[in-house]
Amino acid sequence: MQSGPVVHSQIEYCNLLDSLVQPGTRWLDIGCGQTILPEWIRDSISIQKKLIERCELARGCDPKDNRPHKAGLQKYVGDCEKLPYPDGHFNLVTANMVVEHIADPATFAAEINRVLTAAGRFVLHTPNLFYLPILAVSVLPKRLVRTVASLLDNRDGADIFPTHYRMNTRGSISRLPGFRVVELRCVETAPILKKLPIANLAESLLIRSTRHPRLQDLRADWLGVLEKISGNDILLADESQASIEAEAYS
Repeated sequence: MQSGPVVHSQIEYCNLLDSLVQPGTRWLDIGCGQTILPEWIRDSISIQKKLIERCELARGCDPKDNRPHKAGLQKYVGDCEKLPYPDGHFNLVTANMVVEHIADPATFAAEINRVLTAAGRFVLHTPNLFYLPILAVSVLPKRLVRTVASLLDNRDGADIFPTHYRMNTRGSISRLPGFRVVELRCVETAPILKKLPIANLAESLLIRSTRHPRLQDLRADWLGVLEKISGNDILLADESQASIEAEAYS
């Protein structure tokens, strides 16, 4: 079992972006809001600006937030499931704490797939439905969830959107149509109940327990890198899956 301090999943996500955003990248950030990364990360805005400067093209999309982006990212404000970009316009699409809000994963995945080039990458960072605090939140009344989230995160109610958690397990991410998994990791993060002393202690113990290899899929967040696959590859993948299922029942 690993030991040592907890590394926030946003830091892991930042490091992943740094490895993927390179000269020639044509990048679309879904649900960009005012920042690509949280501002509490040291030199966050500077890091974001450097990432954007590396790109051949960088754009953002947000369904409601029309405030200027703090890193200067040009953004479209509107429906992120009907993007105003031509087919194959980007080779990287990212979504930081966004896909938990998606009600129709198939429609969303199809639109991301459409705007990606062949073998383009879709990167997501999202809560894990099977992380106990998230599992508890998922069954609470929505009004109560908004109140609790506002208290814990110091967020304005306008910045808290309905959650569905339909792309928040290993299986649901792995089965997104039109994509294959390049990398999918369940990672720990800092306690989300840190403002409640007893709950914070319990969550800290939970985080340590999920460091056991057999419990790793119960950690707080998912980091995934998916690759767009062609129509022929989809058919081969479907045939392979059908073969596996047939053997299992034979």
